[in-house]
Amino acid sequence: MPNTTLLCVGSGMAPRYRLNTLQTLAMPYGAHIQFRYSSDLIPDALRKKLESTTLKNARVLLGHVDCTKTGRRLNGYCRITACRFAKLVYSRKVGSVFVLRFELEDFAITSDVQRFEESLPSGLPHWQQNGQGEKLEGSWCQEVPPEFEGCARSNDIDSWQTIVSKLKKCEDFTRQLYYYTVEGLFEGIGKSRVHLRNGEYVLRSSKDYELRVFHWDPTADAHAGHGENQWLRLDVVEPWLQVRTNPILAIDSPYDLKSVQIRTGSAVRREHSSMFLHEGNQGLLSDRISVELYLPVTIKGTMGRSVSYGLIVGCLLTAQQLLAIFSRDHVGPWIPLTIAAAVLGLVTGFFVAFGMRKPI
Repeated sequence: MPNTTLLCVGSGMAPRYRLNTLQTLAMPYGAHIQFRYSSDLIPDALRKKLESTTLKNARVLLGHVDCTKTGRRLNGYCRITACRFAKLVYSRKVGSVFVLRFELEDFAITSDVQRFEESLPSGLPHWQQNGQGEKLEGSWCQEVPPEFEGCARSNDIDSWQTIVSKLKKCEDFTRQLYYYTVEGLFEGIGKSRVHLRNGEYVLRSSKDYELRVFHWDPTADAHAGHGENQWLRLDVVEPWLQVRTNPILAIDSPYDLKSVQIRTGSAVRREHSSMFLHEGNQGLLSDRISVELYLPVTIKGTMGRSVSYGLIVGCLLTAQQLLAIFSRDHVGPWIPLTIAAAVLGLVTGFFVAFGMRKPI
């Protein structure tokens, strides 16, 4: 891992940027998310490193920069809310734009805001006076000291709630009615957590899973109604994933832990699918951001089980044919007939096992 730490921030100056901040907090540990920066938002020295991909697996702190007037600090710099730690898995220059992909890790908790702000470098976004008024200056992605003062890692929901409460106070997110995060995907009766690998879930064939989603309104009264009802919907790519319960999750209270039951198909080879969690009440360009999550899925094949199934069916068919053949009085050369019956039986058995089985 490179001995480099990056601070990469997003703003509320466009709906896509606000969406990325909300996705950063909503996606599970190990998921991948993509940011993009114009070249003039990155220092020259860092551009060369990102273009040469020498910073792969570098440590990253993702945050939100408040560029509104209410978000300015006394020194004119924009206030930054730390959101999540990550690692850089991919960087590429496309024209004049840098595309960065991160693998999400723990939430970033700022226990001492003043110490955290004092540990930040001087080149961060700030408003600069010029002859024509004010202009936004600074870098949105840059190298920083290895450790952030007053900022620690945490992976619990309490920490997520703390960060969301800070964002809710920002002008960029005041119109968000609620926030949600994927607690995780769990397998079987014991509900063991499934960890993402290289940004995707790798699931076993013909198994039951449960996706858990926690939603919360940081400003609602604990005993009050939520007001305008919202809802989340989980869509999956069939046939390798099938939803077993209602895919629509109603956001009809200030807080709740929702779940959707999913079953994987019976795959012979590795198959690919995906889960798409999205809101159903407003679009990306409204005053409230619709938070959409895409989670890729790979289903591991069960070649051994399919081979065993083919052998069993083939042997049964062979035995049936041999009984019919040798029940007659006059039978030709028994060795060629036995071999032919065995070959035809096994071929038919494997054809049934690999060519005719449905995924569920």
